[in-house]
Amino acid sequence: MRKDLVFAVRQLRKNTGFTCAAIFALALGIGANTAIFSTINAVLLNSRPFQSMVQPNRIMSIYERNPALLAFISERLAVRLTNYLEWKKQSRSFAGMAAYQSEGFDLTSTGEGGNHEPEHIQGAAATADYFPLLGIRPRLGRNFTAGEMETGKSHVAILSNDFWRSRFQSDPNILGKTISATGVEYQIVGILPSSFELPSGSQGLDQNRPKMWVPLDIHPAAGEEDGMDLMVFGRLKPGVTLPQARAEMNVIGDRLRKAFPERNTGFGINVFPTIGEDVDPDIRRSLYVLQAAVCFVLLIACANVANLLLTKAVAREKEMAVRVALGASRWRIVRQNLCESLVLSLLGGAVGLLLAFGALRLVSYLAPADQHGFHELRMDPLVLAVTLGTALLAGILFGLAPSFHALGQSVNQALNRGARSVGGSSHHFRSALVIVEIALSLVLLAGAGLMLRSLASIMSLDLGFRPDHLLTMSISLPDSRYKNPRQIESFNARLLERVQSLPGVLSASLSTALPMRSISESSYRLPGKPVDPQRPALADWSRITEGYLGTVGLRLLRGRDLTRDDVVAAEPNVALVNDAFARANWPNQNPLGKVFVFGGEHGHEVNFTVVGVVSDEHQFGPESAPHTEIYLPSNQMQRMSLAARTASDPLALANPVKQQVWAIDKNQPVSEVDSMDGIFREWIAPSRFIMIVLVNFAAIALVLAAVGLYSVLAYSVSLRTREIGIRVALGAEPKNVAGFIMRQGSVLTLIGIVAGLAGAFALTRFMQSILFGVSPFDPETFASSCILLLGIALAASYFPARRAARVDPIEALRAE
Repeated sequence: MRKDLVFAVRQLRKNTGFTCAAIFALALGIGANTAIFSTINAVLLNSRPFQSMVQPNRIMSIYERNPALLAFISERLAVRLTNYLEWKKQSRSFAGMAAYQSEGFDLTSTGEGGNHEPEHIQGAAATADYFPLLGIRPRLGRNFTAGEMETGKSHVAILSNDFWRSRFQSDPNILGKTISATGVEYQIVGILPSSFELPSGSQGLDQNRPKMWVPLDIHPAAGEEDGMDLMVFGRLKPGVTLPQARAEMNVIGDRLRKAFPERNTGFGINVFPTIGEDVDPDIRRSLYVLQAAVCFVLLIACANVANLLLTKAVAREKEMAVRVALGASRWRIVRQNLCESLVLSLLGGAVGLLLAFGALRLVSYLAPADQHGFHELRMDPLVLAVTLGTALLAGILFGLAPSFHALGQSVNQALNRGARSVGGSSHHFRSALVIVEIALSLVLLAGAGLMLRSLASIMSLDLGFRPDHLLTMSISLPDSRYKNPRQIESFNARLLERVQSLPGVLSASLSTALPMRSISESSYRLPGKPVDPQRPALADWSRITEGYLGTVGLRLLRGRDLTRDDVVAAEPNVALVNDAFARANWPNQNPLGKVFVFGGEHGHEVNFTVVGVVSDEHQFGPESAPHTEIYLPSNQMQRMSLAARTASDPLALANPVKQQVWAIDKNQPVSEVDSMDGIFREWIAPSRFIMIVLVNFAAIALVLAAVGLYSVLAYSVSLRTREIGIRVALGAEPKNVAGFIMRQGSVLTLIGIVAGLAGAFALTRFMQSILFGVSPFDPETFASSCILLLGIALAASYFPARRAARVDPIEALRAE
């Protein structure tokens, strides 16, 4: 084996052109596979939130469900405190059940850790058994205790490792110190380990990165129990399966509906593995599509290298025949060929690893910003092992072709053949490899084309509002400083006046929700119309100030806009609705002057009269259908979004706008500062990511397929030089000779296209859920892909054809 390896290296050094071409093709295939598998490993197989947990596969996410609500949230609703306490008391399938609730904390400009801007941070309130349930131990200090979950005894906090490092410069004496958050002094009792990261919930929709944890108050004031939105986790007992746990929770759900019908009618319980809740299903499916795509790229690369090795094998037929005549066994010949191919594949794998490092940086740059793992891609031992296995498998795969060719040769015939008459036996196999390359290239090209069409459909979609030149930010006024509506109204009015007076600001408004950013959904009813408690009428709603429509860019279709008098009215009873709301409730009628009954966040029902109808907006992103929406006038919003339409780059005005907030209240944090264009880009990031990666893979596949076709036709011309010379000597026109070679390339291409169409139909069917505005069997995309592939194939065929047309018959006949 050592001698074979030395000989293989010597052979490859003698043929540097062949070696470099083969290594480069393999590096592209192996590098692409390594990059995408690294992504799958980090995002799906070994996501960071689960690396620090004990037996994460036994941890379940438990939700409430209500089919009457919006489809994408109805199966995964936050849990009310009263139900959580009943589940914990009645369940026998779980060794433990714990919960947390997302909270925001306002940090003042001064305090422990030095001077800072007022900051709003993500936080959470958790039960005392939350971290023990996950198997998380603090890096410093301790967990919460059960006694700290009682009202008035919960002024302690545990900090995330990143927050401890950034705010307190990793102070080792941090324990026992205090941090002022939202007007409350919290004593720091623990620091979480750097490896801990909270898993996402609701299939990636619920993204939380808490910097500060406090105990959850499980004894709230009367009437506030169901105002808490909890994320609940349970750890299955040993031996208990997921179906058993689901069956038990369904029984508990039935029991609670009977015992507490007023709050549980229409609601049930869902149990899902937490590992599966961390990633959006479309992201998961997209990664599998990309893994299939890079496997195709690797197969194309292997086919290319197999063609190159077959070329060498044909040229070395006489050498192999001499070896066999001198006593070499067939296995000895196969082993030598496999040694050469394995050396090639390992070199290709090494170069592929270097390419993969660059590809990982590109994937991290292009990937959606809010997904776990995409921005922590790494080469861990599993990835390196898979890369080595891929290189070895590829070496065996393309090394079998010359081995089979060598085994199929007759020693006497090989010794007696002339140099220019060799190679006929391998021609069909080489042609078959080219057909495979073309077929796989068409599959990738069709997939990339569909993603291009899908992204173009999203970009050209009328969102119902204008995202350009729109600055947005969130402001939450703390209860400790804003205790009555007068204070809130004064802050809102002064803020709008100051922001609208800034140079470069065209208009500004406040609202409790913004398109593609936040959602509030509640039930409403029409007077005199019966209400189905199982399926109540639901609508998205928000409170807005005057000028909201013009600032956001919504179009007024009928009636009038809200006025200043509407906004400052003590009890406003007029509203705007969108066109979808009008169509759903008063089809073929004039909605102006119609009345609906709505309770909002406080449940106090008010009759609202419709004074205007506005355009539908894609509230849940460009790929979602418009929902029914209600806009209510208000100037007393405590938790709000500020929108400012600007004459130039909106982010350039972010700091001046924040300064106006601090001029009113120097301790008021501002969060989620972004442009609406930036928010829109976040929504389309998954589609853009898949499209760019697939287009790059398709381009690589096209180049490799073109090179493969060119090599087959060029080698065919070189083998048939004498035959072509005779044809020309007998009167064949050069154009007829060139046409013959072009037809040969066209036939291979057409066969590959037909075979590729079947594979493309299968792949694009799997892509259906990640496409928008285009059918997975879009005829324009498939026709364009076929035409493009045929054009490139004809271009690759042209050069061998031109060479054949220029064969000198005298030189060809003397070549032997």
